[in-house]
Amino acid sequence: MKVTKPTIKNIARAAGVSTATVSRALAYKNNLKPATAKRIRQIAQEMGYHKNVAASQLASNITNTIAVIINYTQTDFWIGILNGILHRARELNHQVITFYAGDNDSRRLTQTVNEALEHQANGILMISGKMEQEQFEILSTAHMPYRLISIYNPEHPEHRYVSSNNVKIGEQATNYLIKRGHRRIGLVGIDRYLTGQQRLFGYQRAMTAAGLPINPHWIHYGDYSYQDGKKLFSAIQDSSVTAVVAGSDMIGAGLIKAATQAGWRLPEQLSIISIDGSDTCELTTPELTTVSQDFYQMGLTSVDNLLQDQPSTFIPTTLIERDSVQPLPTEK
Repeated sequence: MKVTKPTIKNIARAAGVSTATVSRALAYKNNLKPATAKRIRQIAQEMGYHKNVAASQLASNITNTIAVIINYTQTDFWIGILNGILHRARELNHQVITFYAGDNDSRRLTQTVNEALEHQANGILMISGKMEQEQFEILSTAHMPYRLISIYNPEHPEHRYVSSNNVKIGEQATNYLIKRGHRRIGLVGIDRYLTGQQRLFGYQRAMTAAGLPINPHWIHYGDYSYQDGKKLFSAIQDSSVTAVVAGSDMIGAGLIKAATQAGWRLPEQLSIISIDGSDTCELTTPELTTVSQDFYQMGLTSVDNLLQDQPSTFIPTTLIERDSVQPLPTEK
């Protein structure tokens, strides 16, 4: 069976349109009917077509390239990852091209993955991208190596990753509070996607192992942002919790801000341990105790992992004690 070469001309022939129309569709121009553009891109994907810009890369002396796609910026964790990537890539004489795909915008992520493939990179590093089957299929068709960073799905081990172990993070943070006498512990600001559900499982596992109740009213979802942290304080203000695990440092900072504005004394009235370990922890009053992720090391390791075709790996975390947790000698 003859295989059709993935060229614009052949895509145009298969779609029954002009080559100019194909070019506009693949460039995501807005002057086409959505149905036409979608059909053209589908045909292109099935053929395995991606614009080849290798010639322009060679002209610029860019022969070793890693594409980095950032798909979430509500917190600042990605900065450490990107710094680690840039450092290791520079050591290995690789160039880095960075793409921003919006915040969990599936359509824009698909477009960005296609744009990254046009650069004929050695591989793609996806920072906390909530990738769907469509994007994975595009990468598979293009035979493009990739790694997920700071996110993973144990149900799909073929999607290799470099990340912290979110189940252990949730368990570690919760156990810290339990060991300091807290029994009514909330979990605040996690998302409903993989990362949040993994941390929720760790929280539940720690509470169950300690024989403590898990009240659904103590668990509140969010998007890890500072604004959400401020909003979510009202959800726990009237609860009976003495401590919470904040889904991120930003959530923890938002909780502290709202609690202080409400006249609460911290950590006497509410203890908080956060997750991430960013500089934000030292900017709050009280300073945040946190489960610190080594995002810089995550970035370094992801480059080695990608270029050396290594298996998935977890980066260890560290618990850093500051002033936001009040030990309880006895349950209140």
